[in-house]
Amino acid sequence: MQTFKTLCVCVLCLLFCLFAATSSQAAEKSDITLGSVSWPGVTVKTEIAKQILETLGYEVEVMELAVAPTLMGVANGNLDAFLGCWLPNQITYMDKYLDKGVITKLTQNLDQTTYCHGVPEYVWDAGVRSMADLDKPEFRDKFDLNGNGKPELYGIEAGNVGNKITTQAIEDDTYGLGDWEFVPSSTSGMLSQVKKATRNNEWIVFQAWEPHWMVIEWDLKFLEDPEEIWPGKGRNTDVWTVIHTGFEEQNPNVVKFLEQMKILPEWQSNWIYDFSYAKKDQDDVARKWIQHNMDVIAMWTYGVKSVDGQRARDVLRAAFQD
Repeated sequence: MQTFKTLCVCVLCLLFCLFAATSSQAAEKSDITLGSVSWPGVTVKTEIAKQILETLGYEVEVMELAVAPTLMGVANGNLDAFLGCWLPNQITYMDKYLDKGVITKLTQNLDQTTYCHGVPEYVWDAGVRSMADLDKPEFRDKFDLNGNGKPELYGIEAGNVGNKITTQAIEDDTYGLGDWEFVPSSTSGMLSQVKKATRNNEWIVFQAWEPHWMVIEWDLKFLEDPEEIWPGKGRNTDVWTVIHTGFEEQNPNVVKFLEQMKILPEWQSNWIYDFSYAKKDQDDVARKWIQHNMDVIAMWTYGVKSVDGQRARDVLRAAFQD
């Protein structure tokens, strides 16, 4: 009789565990929405994450917005995650959400980055080594590319933190930039202007960052920033994966993958080169990189399962084998 009771208890415990596991799996979100911005590195990085998650059985949507609405989307739960949060550069956007506890900094997916103003190497060699050199009498007129009597600083998309830093410097007359003109554009538009200037050996100062194909294709230099208008003087910034607080409870499996997804700067520079400079399709760039880096993918997906419970690396190897 005692043996029978013990057996019943064991069976009930097993059934309870199976029910709990099934309920937990059923509660997880299978539809994932990732935020992105129109920066080629973030575009390809997000596409890689998308292809991996879709192969594991998730339905993935990518929404491309400017930085501010992307972070707002993560904060209000319309977006589950964003893989392109540069800190401390974007801290002015992030502070209020971190204070409210609606965004969680999940992991640093990329470090050893730089984001500040840059110039072609021939401008550096001529003596412009710092932001403080730009407005010197012997240099400033050389930056008047439009010939309108005002030297220019070139930037990227509206709402970008680099644009705000530049316009604030002009407003505050930092480095004597008060009478300079700021020329915002798209990233591709700005880089086209840089390409034209370097081809003609003209002087230009622009928002520059690494990783990016610009550091592969051109000889450029990052300017020193003694007044620290850029957070951390533009050096040693980090790129974070941020998630909507609570998403880790909704889908611990996906969060585990995102937490383990770590990028080396040289990988991202090459992605950007292939996608943005060589004009290859983002889907192809992502797929080929995954195919040729299954050892990295195995580390990213260690302990991760597909939606139907299979080991992630087995599913991915089968799907992406050459």
